[in-house]
Amino acid sequence: MIVEVLGQTFDGRAWHGPSFMDVLKGVDRMQARKRPIEARHTIWEIVNHCSYWMETVTKAIHGKKMPDFISTENWSQMGETDEDWAKTLERLKAAYRELVNSIKEFDKSLFTKEIRGSFNGQSYTIKYRKMLHGVSDHNTYHAGQIAFLRTKTA
Repeated sequence: MIVEVLGQTFDGRAWHGPSFMDVLKGVDRMQARKRPIEARHTIWEIVNHCSYWMETVTKAIHGKKMPDFISTENWSQMGETDEDWAKTLERLKAAYRELVNSIKEFDKSLFTKEIRGSFNGQSYTIKYRKMLHGVSDHNTYHAGQIAFLRTKTA
């Protein structure tokens, strides 16, 4: 079910509106680089950020420690060229595919197992099930930001 929901919100027919990939259709590198709201992230930065967190959750599924949320650089730099934008989009799609494949192979009995992490130096625990639902929620949240930014950068 997690794979189904993740798929609908990433590249499918989500009930809430356009999926993550739907809001990116037609975005070129120039639009992705624009910063229409000062001190806010660009579409390109948001795509990098979502790729980073899907990759991080995939690593966590495979037993890697979650990074500290504050010390982690999860807002990568933007590229410059059309080729850079194409690579950014390919990284996003690859991160999604790897996450889905990892979830499919994940031992379902571990869904209630806790994983440890830290936020601003404070330790926390979260169950794998919540983390996997959370990555879908995270993508949905940022898809909404991209949809809004598109109205400002068109």
